[in-house]
Order: sequence, then C-alpha cells, then structure tokens
Amino acid sequence: MPRLAPVVCLLVCAVLLLQAGGAFAARSYPEMTMRVIDTYVVPRFDALAKASAALHADLKSACGGKPGGIDAAREAFRRTALAWAGVEFLRFGPMAVTGRPERFSFWPDTRGVMQRQMRRLLAQRDASVLDPDAIAEKSAAIQGLPALEFLLWNAKHPLGASETEEQKYRCALAVAIAGNLSQLARELAVGWDGESGWRRRMLDAGPQNPRYKGETEPPADFARALITGLRMIQDWQVVPLIEAEAKPGKRPRLPFMRSELSADYLAASIASAQALYEAMRLADDVPRDKVWMPQWIAQAFARLEAEAPDAVQLEPVKQQDPERARRLRFLRFHVDKIRTLVGRELAPLAGLMIGFNELDGD
Repeated sequence: MPRLAPVVCLLVCAVLLLQAGGAFAARSYPEMTMRVIDTYVVPRFDALAKASAALHADLKSACGGKPGGIDAAREAFRRTALAWAGVEFLRFGPMAVTGRPERFSFWPDTRGVMQRQMRRLLAQRDASVLDPDAIAEKSAAIQGLPALEFLLWNAKHPLGASETEEQKYRCALAVAIAGNLSQLARELAVGWDGESGWRRRMLDAGPQNPRYKGETEPPADFARALITGLRMIQDWQVVPLIEAEAKPGKRPRLPFMRSELSADYLAASIASAQALYEAMRLADDVPRDKVWMPQWIAQAFARLEAEAPDAVQLEPVKQQDPERARRLRFLRFHVDKIRTLVGRELAPLAGLMIGFNELDGD
C-alpha cells in the first residue's frame, strides 16, 4: 500500500492543477503557432505587400501625368500605412533583418531627423537616391512612409505632372521611396511564408532548431509581440496626446499627422493588437477564478475601438479640457491594463514564458 502513495499523490496533484489553472497542459502549441501565422501574420504581410505595390504603381502613374493620379496615390498611401499598423509590432524574424521596421517607417522621430534630411536631399537633388536599390542603402529616415508622406502632402510643392527640374526630382524621389517600400514589403512576406521562411522555422521547433528549442517558444514570441504592440500604442500614440492636453498650445507628435491619418492609424493599431490576441486564444480554458480577466479584456478592446479615434485631436488646444483629459487617461489605463493582464496572467497561464520585453520597462 505504501508503494501506491506516490501514484496517488501524482493523480491528486494533476487534478488540482487542472482545477487551479493547469489547463494549458492540454494545449497544442504547434496548432496555436500555425493558427496565428496562417490567420494573422501571413495575411497581414501579404496585404502590406499588395498595398505598397499599388502605391508604387500609382505614384509612377501620377508622376507620368495621369489625371487623378495623386488622389489615387494618396489613397494607396493610406492603405499602406494602415496595413503597416497591422504588422508594425511583429519585430522578430524577418522584421529583425537590417533595421526593416525603421526603414519602412522611421518613427518616433522626436528630433525631426526625417524633415532635416529630406530638405537637404531636395536642396541638393542627389540623383544617387533615385533608385529603390540605392535608396535602400541610405539613411532609414528618408526611406519609408514618413518621408513619402512629406512629399505627397506638400501644398507648396505638389506632386504630379512634372514641369520644372525640381518637380521632376520630387516625383522621381517619391517613386524611388515607394519602390523601396514595395521591395521591403515583398521581402517581409517572403521572409514569413517562403520555402525556407520563418513560418517553417517556428513550426519546426525542437533541439535541432537554432532559435526555437521547445514548442512553447514560438507562441511566446507572439505574446511578446502583442505586449510590445500595446506598449507602442500607449507610448507612441496615446501618451503624446496626454502630454499635449496638459500643455495648452502644444501640438501632439503623432504618426501620419500630415496625411491626417493619425486617428485611423490608432484604430488600426488597436484592431491589430486585438486580432493577434484573439488568434492566440489566450482566453481559452482559464480557471474559474480568472474568467473575469478575458471578459474585461474583451470589453476594454470594444471600448477602445469605439472611443480611441475620437480622442485624437491634431490641432493644439487653447485651454485644458478636463473631460478630454479624462478620456485620454482612460485610453492609457485600458491599453496598459490589457498589456499587464496578458503579460503577467494569461500568457503564463497558457504556459508561455514571456521574460523581458524590449519596450517594456517592467
């Protein structure tokens, strides 16, 4: 009979683990990884590649004098920027190669590096950057979306049918930047779903894999990416609004202000974070005493979707608005709370070890 004691103890412990939240033991981590890649990651990188290719084509047509070409190019820019919001925080794997995030969108740019470098470039009319392969070797600040936005939304120097040498140069530079973006986006898409892409690497976790030794490591990368994305939303999009609100007359520094896409970009960023969270299914099988967490997160995402875009105000406010300040604090609280619950509660309950996050000061 005493020999049965260890077996009984193991059975009791297993039951207690299941009751207390050990349900992650039944999870299929490869299935989770495949689901996230196939339903979330690959479709979004494909969308970015298609949008940026259309942007390149539309800019070439616009600079060739096509009627309505600039309007079409601006709409293509909008689609590309919002597609970028869908993948911006997936900063591992193909995104970690040669500074691709900064090259695609140099932001935040607190010192105005892009504007200084672009003005210098336009003054010098450096012909060496008028090729996508050449511009890819230059400063990240002049390669991506903010630099192209600087050219596309310029009332003093509108793009279009080129007559002067300056106009021709601006158009050629815009086309080169768009071509670089299209090339970058194609590289990212192939980097994920190509024959030897990151998808296969994540699905082949094991001792022979140089990056992923265990099956929990690939989904842990996605959990870290989600936490990173929420922190980026908080620090790069919500906090600047709070700081501007506290100082009447100060204009916030937000992504894509020239093109007036800041509110749409915030909404797209939140929607993408929610989509990744739902694709991971971190809310599945949480213990009874933790059910309130995924319920609260679902409600928080719903409120952010409904209220966040309206909180974006690009013009400086003349005086402090207590109600708007309250709404902005509400946004920051909800984004931060989702991040905390995912990182410290739901991901560990799912058996995922998060560790230190590059944008998380915790």
